[in-house]
Amino acid sequence: MAIRKLLSLLQKQSGDKSLKSWIKSTCGYTPINLSLYKQALSHRSHSAASKSPINNERLEFLGDAILGAIVADYLFEIYPYKNEGFLTQLRSKIVNGESLKSLAKKFGFELHLKTNSRRNERPSTYALGDAFEAFIGALYLDHGFNKTKKFVVSRIIKTHLDLDKLVQTNEDFKSQLQIFCQKNKFQLEYRLLSEEMNGKDRVYVIQVFVNDKPYTRFENFSKRVAEQKAAELSLQDLIQEYGETTRTEY
Repeated sequence: MAIRKLLSLLQKQSGDKSLKSWIKSTCGYTPINLSLYKQALSHRSHSAASKSPINNERLEFLGDAILGAIVADYLFEIYPYKNEGFLTQLRSKIVNGESLKSLAKKFGFELHLKTNSRRNERPSTYALGDAFEAFIGALYLDHGFNKTKKFVVSRIIKTHLDLDKLVQTNEDFKSQLQIFCQKNKFQLEYRLLSEEMNGKDRVYVIQVFVNDKPYTRFENFSKRVAEQKAAELSLQDLIQEYGETTRTEY
């Protein structure tokens, strides 16, 4: 029994050392509170399987806000003459689910993210994106805003993103719909009609309302995807209804 405990302790210490090394190579800072990062890398499916109340959802919420603020601040500084619509759309392209998934893969999150799967699958797109946001939240709590901002700007935006290319792409339908509604003084709302469990995953049903008029509803395992798809289809309906000339351009 004592030998088994010793082996377990040694294995834990080895795992912690590896995790610390990865965190430092990823963000440039040695972790002070390693438990924050462990929580950031614990998906809700893993915590449910291990019957632990600890998962990364709270840190994801915090990281989403911190990341959005840092990106907004950076874009505000480097594009002093661009309007709100341009800045909103470009920020959304940087922090959307696909972009965060790609960044998470580049930094090696797949090797450290704890999820639960009966088929030993790779972590899903949204589990990776959520973990990336949670990591930002952990870094903020561990090292503060300034160091988190330095990591986001120097190791993410300047290293892995081509802003000129992002400016030329136009695939963020939530931002497009928001700009359309702002220009036309329409009231836009995304309503969560239901949120139910389907096996181990939640299914979100989202519907777009413009001036309290219902437009497209869409359901998906990811709330982000449901919102994006509902926005895309609703925008198509609005353009048919009001005309494309009302859309905002850069």
